[in-house]
Amino acid sequence: MKRREFLERSARGLALTSLVTGLGGIRINALAMSPTLRALEQLTGGSDRVFVLIQLTGGNDGLNTIIPVENPLYYQARPTLAIPKSQTLPLTDTLGWHPSLRGFRELFADGRLAIVQNVTYPNPDRSHFRGTDIWLTATDSDVFKSSGWVGRFLETLAPSFPEQLPDEPLAVQIGTTLSLGFQGNRGSLGITFRDPESFYSLVDQQGTNSLYDEAPATLGGSELEFVRTVERSSQLYSQAVKRAADRQKTNTVTYPTDNPLAQSLRIVARLIAGGLTTKFYLVSIGGNTFDTHINQGALTGTHPQLLQQLGDAVKLFLDDCRGLGVADRVVGMTFSEFGRRVMENGSRGTDHGTAAPLFVFGEHVLGGQVLGHDPDLANLDSRGDLLMEFDYRQVYAAALLQWFGAPMTTLQTVLFREFSPLPLFQQTSSVAPWEDAALVQSLSITPNPCTTHAVLSFTLPAPARVSVTIHDACGRRITAYDAGDYASGNGTVLLPTERLAAGTYFVRLQAGPRQAMKAFFVLH
Repeated sequence: MKRREFLERSARGLALTSLVTGLGGIRINALAMSPTLRALEQLTGGSDRVFVLIQLTGGNDGLNTIIPVENPLYYQARPTLAIPKSQTLPLTDTLGWHPSLRGFRELFADGRLAIVQNVTYPNPDRSHFRGTDIWLTATDSDVFKSSGWVGRFLETLAPSFPEQLPDEPLAVQIGTTLSLGFQGNRGSLGITFRDPESFYSLVDQQGTNSLYDEAPATLGGSELEFVRTVERSSQLYSQAVKRAADRQKTNTVTYPTDNPLAQSLRIVARLIAGGLTTKFYLVSIGGNTFDTHINQGALTGTHPQLLQQLGDAVKLFLDDCRGLGVADRVVGMTFSEFGRRVMENGSRGTDHGTAAPLFVFGEHVLGGQVLGHDPDLANLDSRGDLLMEFDYRQVYAAALLQWFGAPMTTLQTVLFREFSPLPLFQQTSSVAPWEDAALVQSLSITPNPCTTHAVLSFTLPAPARVSVTIHDACGRRITAYDAGDYASGNGTVLLPTERLAAGTYFVRLQAGPRQAMKAFFVLH
């Protein structure tokens, strides 16, 4: 193929908007990309921002988390469970932190945590199972869906899923049973495991001999192909998870071994710093532990211990993200299926209620603020429970629009209608995009166009493990390999291209948590 013919075909096929900078200067964002390539940019790409969901299973008692210290009705309703004002940690003139939440108090003072008061939804359901499903599917209480809000959002970024699997998992749950929230309309978009090493070992033992065999053209063959797709994704993702964990084997803080939530977040921090491009993580304090019907405890006991686990774990996690250099990429929120009733019961506990506060955390939240009013204990619903001030989907809308930069039309797909987003996340250019600016500036490919090989040159600000993937113009991964450990400074990777068909390709460089992508061209 002649050079002129190649350029004409490239221009028609990829709708190049401009070649004014020359072939060596073409960047991925200078292309009118195909939907698949645009999805690749979003997935490996578009934004490397991460959202961490922390599930407080069982229904957290909001009134004993953020205490209305100036409201006598609170103390009347809870003769044995109320937290004395003198024992709380000051928050506002009328509110106090539970004394176990020192970690949250420090984050709030540092501008890394915000509080949203009185969150629920219209006609709240007080069942654990149904209440949890509503939060995970982002539906009204009388609407039943089999897909989750995270899954539906990720499907907008991966329109070819599951026929074309992303190189790395879109969502990860640290646990054993995959959440409904990660379920899409075409299958689950997440994976779950307790730790990266055991996940890889388990999948690796299964073997791959039959995973790529052609399935028979029967109804049973279709089912078999679906199962094989799931197994292939497990193989692919277990390797991606292990690579990320191997790149970042240590944390910068010490997580207590007797805090299960902290241990889960320890793994999440390693995977993020190791370069895993996963968008959503879900961790939990599980086992219905927040279902405190009996002997809940006021200053000591079950609920105070759970709050301390929560506050300490999130504080350590965010500090670790700072130490690992990924704090600008990470925000998250807590959620629980419902709050507890205003009145304590006869067993020194609280029963299923409605509204409760939730917490949004991270370097780029609009922290240090309490959104909403103090709980109104004088005006309750017909069952004596708290009234809604904010719909939980207003928090989801804020995450989608403000953090991930999704268009407003996405809300119709993900949340089924538009909700007014709460002002929770900073929308500034200081949040790092998916590409590291300095790494992008240093990236070059010579010669470009190339024939049998090209040299990828770059400059690293710090030592890092380097890996390279090459994608075709449709976003499909052609090859991937680990280039090894590099010292800070200038480095190169040889790209063999003699077996690539003539055309346009994109090379993605991963150096620790830093990423960059550049277009190159092959001529024969």
